[in-house]
Amino acid sequence: MYCPNCKSENKDSAKFCKKCGTPLKKKEISHKNIINSISEEKSNSSNTTKYIIVALIIIALALAGAFAYIGWASQGHDSTSANNASSPIQSSPSQPSSQVSSAPTTTAMSILGGSFSTGSKLSDKTYASIYVGSQHSGEKVKIQIKYSRDGSSLNNGNMVPKTVDSSGYIKVSSADSYKYYPDYAEINLYDTSGNLLDSTSVSLTPSSGTQSF
Repeated sequence: MYCPNCKSENKDSAKFCKKCGTPLKKKEISHKNIINSISEEKSNSSNTTKYIIVALIIIALALAGAFAYIGWASQGHDSTSANNASSPIQSSPSQPSSQVSSAPTTTAMSILGGSFSTGSKLSDKTYASIYVGSQHSGEKVKIQIKYSRDGSSLNNGNMVPKTVDSSGYIKVSSADSYKYYPDYAEINLYDTSGNLLDSTSVSLTPSSGTQSF
């Protein structure tokens, strides 16, 4: 403790200055001052806590907004797609035209018509032109034609491998000439595996010339 008069240092328990004898007064700390000090400290601490809480809330809201935006963007809802959705302009097809267009369908081959022709002599072979459609041009088949006259067979009717020409015809001649003009022909059309595709019968006039059916 220092003397207020001569500024000499004295013991804290001294009542008078050891040098000049001036009475020494101890600095009293009032109960009120202590309470005010404590209240001030609590107030400062409370304000600090409030600031920390507010800061944490702001940070939490910012993080929540960021996560929500990331989730929204990951689903493809960006600003560009939103603008396109509201635009009246029609969207392009979801698939390229090459994928949308279906492959051309192939129809089963069938006998659509044709003709038979023979020469003026019984020694001439019989020629058949069987029409199956130009869409089958280039396809390989097997054809069997059985000729008969008055119910009697004129040939064995062997299966002959052929290719459909560019006009859609299968042209085949008889293996041999016959001693009679045929009056009936049975046509059987097969695929290369021997499965029957179509069959038809044609009545003929037993004479030379060309006859269509």
